[in-house]
Amino acid sequence: MAGRVNQILKSPLFVGGCVTAVITLAGTIYVFLGSRPNPSKASQLSVQSASNTTIAAMNGCLTIVNDPQPPLNVRAAPSDRFNNIVGTIQDGETVTVIGRQRGWLQVNAPISGWVDQSLTKTICDKAEQAELIKAAAMKAKGGERILADAIEDYQSGDLSSAIKLLKTIPEDSPVYAQAQVALTTMPTQWKRAKNLYSNAQVALKENRSADVLKLVNEIPDIRYWREKFTPLVKQAIYEQKNGAAVPHQPK
Repeated sequence: MAGRVNQILKSPLFVGGCVTAVITLAGTIYVFLGSRPNPSKASQLSVQSASNTTIAAMNGCLTIVNDPQPPLNVRAAPSDRFNNIVGTIQDGETVTVIGRQRGWLQVNAPISGWVDQSLTKTICDKAEQAELIKAAAMKAKGGERILADAIEDYQSGDLSSAIKLLKTIPEDSPVYAQAQVALTTMPTQWKRAKNLYSNAQVALKENRSADVLKLVNEIPDIRYWREKFTPLVKQAIYEQKNGAAVPHQPK
């Protein structure tokens, strides 16, 4: 009996069957383990899917700057390092969101970069969006009207009124930057025009009509001062032609 068993064990057919069984078992285990999901990969897919879902959900919504201390900093990367600011956006302005990462929003308009999501507000309600757009338009129109009134006062000769109006334009107005430039240039140009006018008066008294005509070409584009220069220019031209001052006109 024992000899019979040994003969079977040594049989090539038996050995081949055992090898086949081992290979089959190994293949079954490989297929089983290979079919199990990779937790890390599944997690990555889940995060990517959630991110895509978030961005998709924001389609049709408006995201605006809602910074209690504007302007909002736009950064080159999603971090608040002091040296990565690439620009700023005024409060209430709409931004175009194209991505999201750990509390930061990636935007590509009006400036490309990253902004702190907690300093923004996303509005999906259509009625609220319409009100927001209307309010922004009114704010822009209001700022433009104030700027126009300030320029008119300036041109009419009321510099102090123009300055007061310019100072009322809020930081989030689209014309705020123009107002800040005007606050600097208006007083400077006004002073220059005033000095030129005084010099022209002196030149006429000293019979230097040619100097008056030279000075008139340097007057800044301010209607008030150009109108004041007009009588001086007329007198200078008369003196050049006639060699004497304009005769006194009886009332």
